[in-house]
Amino acid sequence: MRPQALPGEASRRSAEGQFKTTKKIHHQAEAVPPARQAEVEKTARLRALRLAKEAADKDTANRDALAAKIRRSETRRRFPKARALSPPASE
Repeated sequence: MRPQALPGEASRRSAEGQFKTTKKIHHQAEAVPPARQAEVEKTARLRALRLAKEAADKDTANRDALAAKIRRSETRRRFPKARALSPPASE
C-alpha cells in the first residue's frame, strides 16, 4: 500500500515538472552571455516558486472550502430546524 501523499505534494511535483521543462527549453537556446544566463535562470527559478505557491494556495483554499462545507452540514444534522424552532412540550 502506497503511503498517503502529503498536502501540496502534487502541486509541488507539477511545479517542478514545469521548472524542468523551462530549464530544458533554456538549455536548447543559443549561446547566451553569462549575465543574461544568470538572469534567465533566476527568472525561471522565481517563476517555478510562484507557480508552486499558487498551486499550494489553491489546494489550501479548496481544503478550507470543503472543511467549511462539512462543518455546515454537520451543524444541520445535529440541530434540525423543526426541533430547534418548536417549544418544548411541558404538560
